[in-house]
Amino acid sequence: MHVVFISSACETLSIEYLSAALKKAGHQCTLCFDPQLFDDTFLYNRMLHHLFDYTEEIVDEIASSRPDLVALSVVSDNYPWAISLANKIKEVLKVPIVFGGVHPTSVPEYVIEQPSVDYLVIGEGEEALLDLVNNLTDSNARRKIPNLWLKNGAEIIKNEVKPLVQDLDTLPFPDKDIFYTKVPFLKEGYIVITSRGCVNKCTFCNNSLYKDKIYRGKGTFFRRRSPDNVLSELKAAKEKYHYRTVHFWDEIFISDKKWLFRFLEDYRREIAVPFTCCIHSHYIDEEVVSLLKESYCWQAIMGVQSLDEELKKKILNRRESNAQVRKAIQLLRKAGILVICENMLGLPTQTEADLLSMLQFYNETRPHRLSLYFLRYYPRTEIVDIALAHRLLTPEDVEDLHKGLNARSFIQGGTIRERRFEKLQSYLLFVPFLPQRLNKFLITIKIYKMLPRLGMLTHSVTRLLDRHKEFDIDAICFMKRYRTFMLRKIGKVFKNTFRFLRPSQRPGVDVKELP
Repeated sequence: MHVVFISSACETLSIEYLSAALKKAGHQCTLCFDPQLFDDTFLYNRMLHHLFDYTEEIVDEIASSRPDLVALSVVSDNYPWAISLANKIKEVLKVPIVFGGVHPTSVPEYVIEQPSVDYLVIGEGEEALLDLVNNLTDSNARRKIPNLWLKNGAEIIKNEVKPLVQDLDTLPFPDKDIFYTKVPFLKEGYIVITSRGCVNKCTFCNNSLYKDKIYRGKGTFFRRRSPDNVLSELKAAKEKYHYRTVHFWDEIFISDKKWLFRFLEDYRREIAVPFTCCIHSHYIDEEVVSLLKESYCWQAIMGVQSLDEELKKKILNRRESNAQVRKAIQLLRKAGILVICENMLGLPTQTEADLLSMLQFYNETRPHRLSLYFLRYYPRTEIVDIALAHRLLTPEDVEDLHKGLNARSFIQGGTIRERRFEKLQSYLLFVPFLPQRLNKFLITIKIYKMLPRLGMLTHSVTRLLDRHKEFDIDAICFMKRYRTFMLRKIGKVFKNTFRFLRPSQRPGVDVKELP
């Protein structure tokens, strides 16, 4: 069977793992890549997106390849894009379409109602998708596939979710070639994940939904690959792709100290490539920071979210103290590891005073960079119920979240854009780049009240101000994506224009008559 995956704007590990499982069983997998220029998470401009839209090319490519199945890995932020594209594909080709990923898993009863969606894969999808592809011509077998929802006329068949894969070492390595052959510049930085699940249960994250509801009683939720298994993948990929840096995509890379020490001791000897990872202040100490530095960690991303400890406990279900956050920043700075602190705005019970305290805290601790996002309420996460209780959301708002067709991403302004916080957001991003004394003075005179609202540009502005870009593959690939696909689109326009103007195509002109 031939399966076409469609990806939006970036490399997707879920597609790579699914493709690897299918190819191992002998199926053919190809990729259609939508660069989503000026319509991605970071940049949006309706006019420019219309000029550089690749929808027509993607639909034509799928129609010409005539696959047996089209598959999309869907999160809530790209769900409107996925539905729109699926509708257009159905207009030109009668091909079954399957959705998988976080959004269909969270609200399957809403997604399966879409006319262009034939199947849903709920939760971890390697086995379910393989079973579906193996049985595309056997309707009776399809009805019994675990993790699969499907339509049978007016009936919706909802199969149970099977237990989680406990031994991640049994999974094939992700199929990087499906992306690298299509978008070669992605191979400069290698994305890898060493675990599945999370040790925490934050109210705003889909992991809490997975842990407490979807996979409750279906095996250990947080699982980790063996150090040897991860190293085998990295060694093979280094030899094949010659990547310059590694990005560990684990929720919290450092959560298991024993595993971390065993892995990084071999990593610095056998891989020795600069890497980025996500950390949590609860697991940071001098020993861990020293190991990270010795093992070529150049940047650590730390979710802080709020500096109101009471809000953290009651609203976010997070227990780290501000003292732990402060110490983590100090240790990382001392070791020469760049630290990025991620923070949320527009949280329930959050006040302007909280953000002013945040200004002062970060002026004192001086992280390398701040990421500041307005809260995006994701379907069926616990914080949605909290927002309902605080009357920040109405039942109608929650229904819109579940439908998922009119939502903004957290970078684009979140679910509720708090206008009163937007100017503070603009100033916060400059805090790490301005001298400490100057910041104190500017905070005192409330300079932030005079700043423009940067909105979704805040993320782009911080990346532009950042001087440490050598190993920032995310930023490098972002720029190359725009440059590559804009030039490709412009080239196509010129080619079509010159083809139209060729003498042989002018009405009433015979090429033979020309000198």
